[in-house]
Amino acid sequence: MNSRPPFETLPFRKNDPLFAAWGLYGDTDQIGSLNLLTAENTKAAIQEEIKTGIRLSLDPPVDVLAKPGAGRKGLTHTVLRRPEGPIHDDVVEFNTQVGAQWDGFRHVGYLKHKTFFNDTPYDTISGANPDAGAIGIHSWVENGSIAGRGILVDYLSYARSKGIQYDLIGQKASHAISVEDLKACLAAQGTEVRYGDILLIRSGFWVGYNLLSMEEKVAWSDEHPAVWVGVETSKKMAQWIWDSGISACAGDAVGWEKVPADTSAEAGLDGMILHELMLGGWGMPIGEMFDLEALAKECKKQNRWSFFFTSAPLHIRGGCGSPPNTIVFF
Repeated sequence: MNSRPPFETLPFRKNDPLFAAWGLYGDTDQIGSLNLLTAENTKAAIQEEIKTGIRLSLDPPVDVLAKPGAGRKGLTHTVLRRPEGPIHDDVVEFNTQVGAQWDGFRHVGYLKHKTFFNDTPYDTISGANPDAGAIGIHSWVENGSIAGRGILVDYLSYARSKGIQYDLIGQKASHAISVEDLKACLAAQGTEVRYGDILLIRSGFWVGYNLLSMEEKVAWSDEHPAVWVGVETSKKMAQWIWDSGISACAGDAVGWEKVPADTSAEAGLDGMILHELMLGGWGMPIGEMFDLEALAKECKKQNRWSFFFTSAPLHIRGGCGSPPNTIVFF
């Protein structure tokens, strides 16, 4: 049963920001919509979805991009030879935003309010002495990480089957996936959205990226302003995600929502982007740059677009994000 109040009743508390669900699971809650992943629906997903034993990872290599964008530092991997003999250690340093990633609740809050999920002040989690215990991604791990029924919306395949053409990458890749698009794709697949589902959307980023030469990949990372395919930024999209009972959203898109996002009055979000609302308002994880190519092929092969999904983020106190470390089971 869906225990969330309807979208139109948000904010949950009278004086909170637009569409916020602060306090819904308690004033000290740290995991937001991951509360929807219950023992009951996780058990049901295991029993219903794992039929063949086939398993897949959705994680590309951490250093998959030829050059990280936005001035971020890429992976540094040092293999240390130990003096005791043929023994090695690894030293790894990287920005959690340079490859497949979960955006944690510290990543983006309400920009105008300078406040993060569950009314966590900016200064509490930033600056010289941040509170490592507040809304960090470690809370997801300490509450069982992310495990439940996953569903794939293979929008790229659906769009191509319907003659919908759009650039996958580059300055013309401004396609926005609408709520109507998602519903039509789900209907064509015969996929039902259930309470607590983990939603994955394939828009085709890795198909486009892998067709580029090394020089073109570097040039893409340097493009400014960035233009990325993604879901539309709108009140309608926010309402559908919330009222569908989804616990977490991810995709192969670089920014989840289309970039540049629609912050016009017509979008209905008072100038906000979905990141503010989902991360800062609801405590809903957002995954980006997941590699969904092998998953899409397996879904088509089995003629089902649901599966058992697991993800164990890095257990770093106060973390802002993490590689997803996914395994999908059929």
